[in-house]
Amino acid sequence: MRELGLKQNSANVNVTLVPLGAGLEDLRGKKFPCPLCADGLAILASKRGKPYCVCNACGIQLFFRGRTGISRLLQMVKREILIPGKADGADYGTALFGRLQQLKSQKEEFEGKRGLIFRDADVENAIRIVDSEIETVQGELAKRAKETGRRE
Repeated sequence: MRELGLKQNSANVNVTLVPLGAGLEDLRGKKFPCPLCADGLAILASKRGKPYCVCNACGIQLFFRGRTGISRLLQMVKREILIPGKADGADYGTALFGRLQQLKSQKEEFEGKRGLIFRDADVENAIRIVDSEIETVQGELAKRAKETGRRE
């Protein structure tokens, strides 16, 4: 790492939930959808007690770092809105539904940051972007449902 001239910020290296690994037992046996293929990835614990996932098919690793990221992962697992699936199978609709739940949760979080009298333009823009993504995912869900509609 030092060969590339990157500085290591030692203050941020071991940021995790206190105590080390707190809440990870709630993640045992849970799956996280791969952002590329939507396959269910087992949530593992690193030697430092942080959650991570590996998708060998796509060749990616996902690391959840910092209190906020790990707390959000725990919240999503508890609310059961992480639903993995496959884009080419029947589980794709389930994965899309899971994505909708994630987006709606994000929107609620942003709406909680709205001012009562004065609106923050950045928060409003973020809400509009999330709304747009919700519409896109809903459209894809409707399209797939129509394509796989029952034949009587």
